Amino acid sequence: MGTNINSNSLQIVGESPAIRTIFEIVNKSADSDSTVMIFGESGTGKELVARALHHNSSRDQGAFIAVNCAAIPHDLLESELFGYEKGAFTGAAHTRVGRLELAHGGTIFLDEIGDMPPALQVKLLRVLSEREIDRIGGTRSIPIDVRVIAATNVDIEIAIQEGRFR
Repeated sequence: MGTNINSNSLQIVGESPAIRTIFEIVNKSADSDSTVMIFGESGTGKELVARALHHNSSRDQGAFIAVNCAAIPHDLLESELFGYEKGAFTGAAHTRVGRLELAHGGTIFLDEIGDMPPALQVKLLRVLSEREIDRIGGTRSIPIDVRVIAATNVDIEIAIQEGRFR
């Protein structure tokens, strides 16, 4: 009989030493509000592990918002994450709530965070330290209660040395 972790409607199932280690890490980390970074090649189930962390945590009644940082053009990623106020830029006809704010009370999963532009990484670091966001064009900070789980297939140590990751 296999060991498994429920990830909402999906399950991680297996018996190998490697998968057992993942189960142990998920079980130990699920109830922490600490930021988690998941490393692995594309297609290895990083989002499944992130969902398992969320669904086995005290935040499981909150939203799980997944954002693929590599799939959204860099010039749109900031407004996707942080939202914007009406009139903040040409075409901003209404206020838009960003993904970080939508994840309030739950978890945001930032997939392929290694592809996030360095300038946006600085804003994300502020979110992690201050637990608040500023919408584009906003005049006040908005407190948020969100757990951040990030994943990448990039060698972060090399990216840091090359100045591509903070």
